[in-house]
Amino acid sequence: MVVGFVYLAYLIFFESGDGMPEIDVNLKDVISYAVLAVEMGGHAVMKVDEEKNLNAAAKGLTDEGKEELLTRADLISNHLILDILQRFPQLKIVSEEKSSEFSDREIEPYRSDNYAVWQSVKEILDQIPNRRLQLSDVRVFVDPLDATQEFTEGLTEYVTVMACIVVDAEPIFGAIYRPFFNETVFGLQGFGVITSDGKKITPMDESKTAKKVVVSRSHAGKVKEVIEKVYGDKMTIEPAGGSGYKTLRLVNGTAELYLHTTAIKKWDTCAGDAILRTMGGAMLDLEGEPLRYSSADPILNKKGLLGTVRNPYTYFRKFQGIKLL
Repeated sequence: MVVGFVYLAYLIFFESGDGMPEIDVNLKDVISYAVLAVEMGGHAVMKVDEEKNLNAAAKGLTDEGKEELLTRADLISNHLILDILQRFPQLKIVSEEKSSEFSDREIEPYRSDNYAVWQSVKEILDQIPNRRLQLSDVRVFVDPLDATQEFTEGLTEYVTVMACIVVDAEPIFGAIYRPFFNETVFGLQGFGVITSDGKKITPMDESKTAKKVVVSRSHAGKVKEVIEKVYGDKMTIEPAGGSGYKTLRLVNGTAELYLHTTAIKKWDTCAGDAILRTMGGAMLDLEGEPLRYSSADPILNKKGLLGTVRNPYTYFRKFQGIKLL
């Protein structure tokens, strides 16, 4: 009997390889918390903006030598998002920001009513089919405030809060919340892309899609040369802030292509990539490979990206032979 109990304990606690028992979850539940988390984080971002006390500071330099800014809004949003997602024990969370030093008492004024936020999207989330997963196979990427630079400049139209669910190396669910417009778009592979007010989104007919390429505000000039070489005057360039915002421009058909020619972190791309894949498109790096999000893959993508709601290889082939990086 003793040997039997020892063997049973081994199977329960060590077979998973990390000394902890496997936890079975419903993907629908993880998605529900992810959507709640980005909306809670976004509401906090707006409250900080109303206070006009951002405490913006440089947290380091990008690969291009540009300052990366950090504000109270980034940290408070991150705190609230992690607080919600950590209700799943052992869930692996990859966030742009580290855990903040704010106490719960300091955070409390920025908490929205969980129930009210939840009720606003409950009917939509109830439509998502059930699917059982091992929690150890799931990672969640979080960007608590995308377009921080633009946020500090008052360009709030670019600001988004994002969460993405990855199974193995593939982003299967993404949620992008625009807090200053109270708009959430989320997509689940096999289910579709839908807004928080219940509107289903499919790719706009190519003939009606705006012939625009959205690019980073910081390096629009280099991309302009490339686009002119490939498309001549058939495409226009629009500099814009935030990867989440640029993805939504593809989703709503007001841009056809998203091109980025420098390094970018995967918490900036994961949610948008999941939504584009759901619509039949994807983000590729500029060597033509789909972005991967496993724990073995680097967080920093140094190979740029090309994003579209349609077959990305159709566009990628047009750039072959042109130096993009």
